[in-house]
Amino acid sequence: MLDNGLHNNDPKFRLAQLQMALLRACRYLVALRMHTRGMTVERATQFFERNAYQTHHKAEVEALRGTEDPPYLRYQLGKLMILKLREDLRRKQAAAFDLGRFHNTFLSEGAIPVPLIRRAMLGPSSGSPL
Repeated sequence: MLDNGLHNNDPKFRLAQLQMALLRACRYLVALRMHTRGMTVERATQFFERNAYQTHHKAEVEALRGTEDPPYLRYQLGKLMILKLREDLRRKQAAAFDLGRFHNTFLSEGAIPVPLIRRAMLGPSSGSPL
């Protein structure tokens, strides 16, 4: 929405969007490291402080969340899949691509996994979701 002029391109909204994207990317890495490489809560807290620019308290909350909600990486994973689908559809449709139609079609598929939405929008040979 920011790309289409929401908030009149005010940079503080772009910065907030980027901050949330950075936090999701850090969650993705921390979740994988905590559950496959033995990253401790203390190290995860430091990671959030240094890489997501979180206060110590917020970083610790994020790290602790990773111990009880390991799939909290799914937000970043889903975003990456949706962005790839959008780009693949844009490439396929070229000048006929319409961002509003993309979103309406995507949402009309309901709460199903993104790879299934991808198949519905691009066909059975839709390729990899990532």
